[in-house]
Formats: sequence, structure tokens, C-alpha cells
Amino acid sequence: MKNRISKLFIAVFTTMIILSSCKKNDPDQWLKDNITIIGKVPVVAGFTVKPPQTTNVTAGDNVQLDLRYWSDEEIDKINLRSTVGTNAQILVSTTPYQKAYSSVSRTDSLLLGYQVPGGLAKGTSVVMEVEVVNKNTLTKKSTLTLKIQ
Repeated sequence: MKNRISKLFIAVFTTMIILSSCKKNDPDQWLKDNITIIGKVPVVAGFTVKPPQTTNVTAGDNVQLDLRYWSDEEIDKINLRSTVGTNAQILVSTTPYQKAYSSVSRTDSLLLGYQVPGGLAKGTSVVMEVEVVNKNTLTKKSTLTLKIQ
């Protein structure tokens, strides 16, 4: 009995050594050899309407949009676009990056003004989209919907 246990232990131990000595192929090696890392994506921490205003607006109002963002890479610009109802999306503004660090939110902050078009019917949605663009061309988008009252 003792001899059988010893042989079984030796067989298991030998199998473990043989299997652990086999070289494993890295399945991600092809991917590692064929990609180029261009940097990190920016982060949009918040995109809201500046209080005391709300997302319920009147046609013709001027709305202040509060953007909180940051990036480990160098930021190039911030694009603001709007989509009124079922119309096509249009570029409202492009703002070059300027440092505006807020110690409260630990992000860069930017106030973007938007003039709501006049003459819109009650209940119309205006979708605001902000895009933070890094110099490495990576971007991050965030949206906010305004409702006409």
C-alpha cells in the first residue's frame, strides 16, 4: 500500500513538472505586435445646466452649460453641437483649451453659452452635445437634453 502511494505521488509530481515546463504561447502576442498606442481618452466628469437654470427652457433663452472635464493627455479643443427637434446636428462653437482647474471638483471647468432658438413649439427637445478633443485625436462626448416649455 505504501509503495502504491509513493508511485502515485511520484507520477503526479512528474506530470506536474512536465506540464509546467511546456512553453505557453501568449495568445495576445499578435495583438501586441500589431497595435500602436496613441494615448489616453479625455474624461467628461459632468455636463449640466448651470444652476439656478434647469433643463426646462423657454424658446429664445440664453442657457449656461457647465462642463467639467480632464485628461491625462494634452487637450486641443472643446466642440459644442446642438440638434433641435428632428433637424440635423449643427456645430454651435469650438473653444480652444484653456486651463481652468477647479479645486472643488478637481477638474477643468468651462461655461458654454447657448442661445435657444426662438419660435420653437412647446415640448421640442434640444439635444446638446459636447466633445472634448485631445491633441492625440482621441475624443469623449457627452449629451444633455433641453426641453422647451
